[in-house]
Amino acid sequence: MSTGHSAPGNTFKGWHMAAVVGLFFGTVIAVNVLMAYKAISTFPGLNAKNGYVASQTYDRLLQDAAEQDGRGWTSVVETRDGHLALTLLDAGKKSVEGLDVRALVGRPASASTDRELALLPTPRGYETPATLERGKWLAEIVARRNGELVWRETRPVTAD
Repeated sequence: MSTGHSAPGNTFKGWHMAAVVGLFFGTVIAVNVLMAYKAISTFPGLNAKNGYVASQTYDRLLQDAAEQDGRGWTSVVETRDGHLALTLLDAGKKSVEGLDVRALVGRPASASTDRELALLPTPRGYETPATLERGKWLAEIVARRNGELVWRETRPVTAD
């Protein structure tokens, strides 16, 4: 018959409780430090190197956007066999040709993979010769004609 007492070697003492509490909070702190490190190391948090200069050119960006909207052009940004592709149609639904098209592509959560790619003319629009690795990408596409900006678009794409 049991008397309700545990064996002398199996008692839960104060240092056991201190160890349990220490391990619990140690785990929570370690996970928080790891998540903070990953958040800081994978995304720089910067969209502009100098916020003041960017604010001075904002009116120009708005003017460029209004001119772009006024053209009535439409675009399709996609990946074809891992290549970033742009189809740009004018208001008459004809392909827009003769542009110098470049794209800054990178992963949405990290600036470490950002790279600039040229999109070359193809029968279906413009396409990068380089392939993108599988996954989600953020592409900022800029098209110029004779050095003048005529199209800018930022769009997420998924490479299969």
